[in-house]
Amino acid sequence: MTGNSDKVRSLFLTALMVFSVFAGTVAFSGGAAAAANVSVEQATEYDSGTVELALNGSTGSAVPRGNIDVYIDGNENPGNYNVSSVDGTDDGTTGRLQFSLDQDVQPNRNLTVKVSGLTGGDNTVVAQDIDVTSETITATQTNDTELNAFRGEVIAIENTSADDSDGPSVEVEGDSVVLSDSYTDNSEVYTVDTSDFDTGEDYTISVNNNEEAVVTISDLSLEVNIDDDVGDGANIDDTDTLAVNVSTNRGGEPANATLFNEDDDKVATQIKNLQGNNNVVFDFGNQSADDSPYYVSVTDNQTGVSAESDQINVSESGEGDASFETSTVQDDIGDVANITVQVDNTENAVINVGSQNDDNYAIQGQLEDENGDGEVTVQFNSYTAGTNNNNTVLTVPGDDDLDEVTEKGSFTDSRDSLEEDALEPQSYSMNVTAGTSPDVTSPDTVGTLRLNENSVENVRTWVAPSDADIDDDDIDVYDRIGENLTQSDDIAAEDIVVHEIEASGIEGALEYEQEDNGSSDVTDAFVAAADTTPDRINDDRSTSGLKLYVNRTDVGANADADPLNFTNSSSGLTVVDDPDNNTYFVALDTSDVEFESGNTITGEEDTEINATFSVREGPLSDDTSSDSAVYTTSERNAELDLDDDGFVTVGAAAGQTVSGDTNVAPGSELEVEMESESEANPFVERPEATVGPNGTYVATEDFSDYSAGTNFTVQTLDVDGDSDFSDEEDGRIVEADTATVSISDQESDGSEVVVDSAQLSSGGFIAIHAGDASGDVVGNSEYLEAGTYNDLTITLDEPMDENFTAVAMPHQDTNGNEAYDFPGDDGPYTQNGSAVTDSANVTVSAEEPEDTPEDTPEDTPEDTPEDTPEDTPADTPEDTPDTGTATTEAEGPGFTAAIALIALVAAALLAVRRDN
Repeated sequence: MTGNSDKVRSLFLTALMVFSVFAGTVAFSGGAAAAANVSVEQATEYDSGTVELALNGSTGSAVPRGNIDVYIDGNENPGNYNVSSVDGTDDGTTGRLQFSLDQDVQPNRNLTVKVSGLTGGDNTVVAQDIDVTSETITATQTNDTELNAFRGEVIAIENTSADDSDGPSVEVEGDSVVLSDSYTDNSEVYTVDTSDFDTGEDYTISVNNNEEAVVTISDLSLEVNIDDDVGDGANIDDTDTLAVNVSTNRGGEPANATLFNEDDDKVATQIKNLQGNNNVVFDFGNQSADDSPYYVSVTDNQTGVSAESDQINVSESGEGDASFETSTVQDDIGDVANITVQVDNTENAVINVGSQNDDNYAIQGQLEDENGDGEVTVQFNSYTAGTNNNNTVLTVPGDDDLDEVTEKGSFTDSRDSLEEDALEPQSYSMNVTAGTSPDVTSPDTVGTLRLNENSVENVRTWVAPSDADIDDDDIDVYDRIGENLTQSDDIAAEDIVVHEIEASGIEGALEYEQEDNGSSDVTDAFVAAADTTPDRINDDRSTSGLKLYVNRTDVGANADADPLNFTNSSSGLTVVDDPDNNTYFVALDTSDVEFESGNTITGEEDTEINATFSVREGPLSDDTSSDSAVYTTSERNAELDLDDDGFVTVGAAAGQTVSGDTNVAPGSELEVEMESESEANPFVERPEATVGPNGTYVATEDFSDYSAGTNFTVQTLDVDGDSDFSDEEDGRIVEADTATVSISDQESDGSEVVVDSAQLSSGGFIAIHAGDASGDVVGNSEYLEAGTYNDLTITLDEPMDENFTAVAMPHQDTNGNEAYDFPGDDGPYTQNGSAVTDSANVTVSAEEPEDTPEDTPEDTPEDTPEDTPEDTPADTPEDTPDTGTATTEAEGPGFTAAIALIALVAAALLAVRRDN
């Protein structure tokens, strides 16, 4: 039988004892015990619930259905596996007993049969661990079957014409397996176990030399893995979760997962449907260290294929402990305080915040570290505290768990709604204790939650392009700064104005609106929590006391300010929150909103607006705190840069630029349309340009295919490319600017290079690139007027410490500011579409030592001859030990000879120096 190990077989030893089978047993496929005059030679379940017992002789009389008992996994005669009929011919008298069950037996089940009422012994015969097959092939003497099977399945080959006295032969042939055998006497079924077959191969099955079927073997890829993300790994303690991940390449079918202990005893079983190529978690909870180690065996029910996990060791846990990551946690009234609890040798802890006696308020919760990372982050919402809305006051994000939350104290009893005063700003005690008992008398760790007064610190404005998606989850709002978010108090109509509000006391109200009051996102939550209705600033309309008013102030004398009406997200409002930094970005699309009067920003040339955010006196504060930002909106416009003659001038070359200034938001994508006025040189070009931080834009186009002398018109198109918002200007193509440059191989100390010559037709710079023309710019000249230059020294930005290739490249001053602004502006001079360059090898050499050649000749001849001859022979042998330098003692003839040789060489050198 496939998929049943010795562990499972042991489950039925007790059943065999009940049967009182004490006679000798006879070995057979599937296992059997004989107590009557006949014994079972082979037992098989096949063809959707048919059972065959091949006996070693006749039972003498037909076996009735009532004399057959069926055991499934040790359970006697389960109702859904009753014997429905006994074959009229093979009723035992032929030596073959065949009967049918009410339903098919799955290969993962253990099947045992007891037949009673026989002759001899105790009139019983038992067949246990019967081979349960998953597929049946019927021999028809024609190869008409193609079968896909998973490796490990047991296949039945039925031959209804088998000769009882001389069973037919069966062969299985493939590249890796060649099997030749014969049917058991009195059997019409042969079983093939595919456990040793190779996946991806075809196997031909023949009966009596007739090919009957071709079986293709696949791998079920059943894997049982211990995963730290699911349980706690292969080495855990008795407080940890024992769990495994099970995966297979076929989904939707059930599987049995059985947990075994060190004695191979079954501890627990779970059945779940597997999911193709996705992990299914079998969680067995906490297990005792006494029965460790454990392992989990998983069997696919449909095929009987099994797999086991590695060994899982469970040890006794030490005494549990809980503590705070930070003993003092600070936040502001109205915000959500994050309290991190660390647990050791336990998954559970009880946290208390506040004290009924000292604070008249306390809240308690039962924590569980479900993901096993040793900590649980608890979020305490000071805005909803005391309302008995426990789902909002104390929460645990992520995979961990929180239960049994209770609030107590007179403050809780008196606060009926969120309109009542929130907690007072002060210090609140905290404690945490390992375990689950709510009665904490001696906490493991104590701490303090300090709730400060909230405040509005700052309101300032930013501008973003009209097509910016401010709340895109893939882009952090801070990453937009310098790209398409720029601080400004001058907003072009139709752009997005972003109000950056730095204020505490907002987070709790926004979380409540999203978690418990039905807001779908932070924008809806902001609208629900903060009063944004077009009323006067002193009206009290919001429950929380949070207010945002954006009013037009340039309405003239004797008139009230005209507020913007943006009471819902469809009115152009988008909110991005950063509660950790008490910062909230409230963005308004100025093309969507309108004033209370019905006027729009778009139609106004100049509009002055005041945006005020405040935390009013109310549930969150005893005083009002606010701040404002004033900004203007104006008509969108752009202005092209012209030369001294009032033209947009480009050269008949590649890389020509047209620039301008605009008041639209930096980061906006514009187009510059250039249309020829010449029938001989017709063209319409629309290069794109991105507005820079300073409001400038540069479009680059290739005019090398057009002739000098051609006139054209130029205008700037807005973001959508459909409307112009600059005056139409005249343009002209002139002869392209030219440049030459020459640089030779040279030596340098690494701080500068010398360019032999350069000629610039309209002025600019000489840049030095390292390596090649696309390499980094490592230095550039000052601005050079138009003209010719020789032996031009260029100081490098940082000294080079090794040899390199210097590429000299002339650059234009495209923006006319006489400052090198490449990349961006100031592109290179080009010729035939490529930058003008020349290169040279620069050898970097270190500076030579100073004074050495001059000093040595003067001093050495005078001093050395006088002192050395007299002192050296006499002093060296006696004085050497007294120099204080460590020496190694040596002796022997060789050492003495070496000393003598050194002395002779020294005397010879002295003589030579005297002669010189």
